[in-house]
Amino acid sequence: MRLSILLLSILFLSACAKKNTGYDVIANENALRAQGTFNAYLALEYLDFSRNLGQGKNKKDAAYFLEKSKRVAEDKIVIPENPLNWGADPAQMEELVAMQKRLDVVSTPQMQNQLPIQMAHLTYLYDCWAAKESKPIFKGSELAKCRARFYKLLEEIEFYIESQKDELNPATKIVEPQFQRFEVLFDLNSFKFNTKAMKDFQVVVDYLMTMKGDYRILLVGSADRTGKELRNQSISFKRVGVVKDYLVKNGVTDDLIETRSFGEDFPDIITAKGVQEQSNRAVGIYILKGARSFESFPLPLIENFVYREGVEKALKERGKR
Repeated sequence: MRLSILLLSILFLSACAKKNTGYDVIANENALRAQGTFNAYLALEYLDFSRNLGQGKNKKDAAYFLEKSKRVAEDKIVIPENPLNWGADPAQMEELVAMQKRLDVVSTPQMQNQLPIQMAHLTYLYDCWAAKESKPIFKGSELAKCRARFYKLLEEIEFYIESQKDELNPATKIVEPQFQRFEVLFDLNSFKFNTKAMKDFQVVVDYLMTMKGDYRILLVGSADRTGKELRNQSISFKRVGVVKDYLVKNGVTDDLIETRSFGEDFPDIITAKGVQEQSNRAVGIYILKGARSFESFPLPLIENFVYREGVEKALKERGKR
C-alpha cells in the first residue's frame, strides 16, 4: 500500500514537471513524508534537488534527478553517483572514493530503518557533491555546501553507530593468562645439560615449588643454524626430551607437560646459515597458571603468525633462505 502511494506520488510529480518546468505545481509531498521510510525521504531529496537544478536552467540534470527519484520510489537499485561521469576535479577523486566507501559502510538496511531522514539526506549530499560540487569551480570550501554537510552528517552517524555498539556490547573484563617463561641454553651440537644449564633448571624447580593450584608446562625447543636443517630439528626435539625427563624426575607428572620443537625455524636472533648463536640453542619453559591447555593460547613469538612472516621475510631479504 505504501509503495503504491509512493509510486503514484512520484508519477504525479513527474507529470507536473513535464507540464511546468519551473516546478510551480508540486503536490502530495506531504503524502511522501507520511510514509516515514528511507525511500520516501530520498525521493523527496532528489525531487528538491531536481527543482533547484531546474530553477538554475539546468534542465538536463534536473530531469536526471527527477528520474532518479522515480527509481527510488520503484524500489530499484540506486547507487551513489560516479564523479567520473560528472567531470569531477581529479584532485578530489581519491577523497570522493574514500567517502563513498564510508557511505557504503553506514548505509545498511538497519540504519535506513532507524534513521530514515538522516540516511536519505546523507545519500543525497554525496550525490550533490559528486555530481555538482566536485567541479573545479567549487575548490573553495565556502562554495561546497553539500561536501561540508556530508562530512558533518557522516561523522554524526558514525558516532551514533559506535555508541550503539557500546550499549549492545557492555564492557567485559578480559583476564589475561598468567605464565612465567624460563630458558635453558645448550652447547653446540649438544642436548645435554652443562653446568650453567643445571643452575638455570634449578631455578625452574624452585619456582614450581612455590606454585599453588593447577598449572601446565610447555617446552619449546630450538636450534641455531650451524647444522643441516633435519639435524637441527632432531637436536631441538632431543633437547626438549631431556628437559621433560628432568621435570618428571623432579615430581612433575607427564600429563602436565606439552612439548614442541621447531629446529632452526623460529630463532630468537636471526642469523646467516652456519653462524653459531647460543641464544637459539635453547628450550623455552612456559609455566601457565590454571588447568587450561596451551593449544588455544597464543604464545609470544612462537605461535604469532605476524612474527613468523617477519622472520621468513627477514631471512629472504638477507639471502639466508
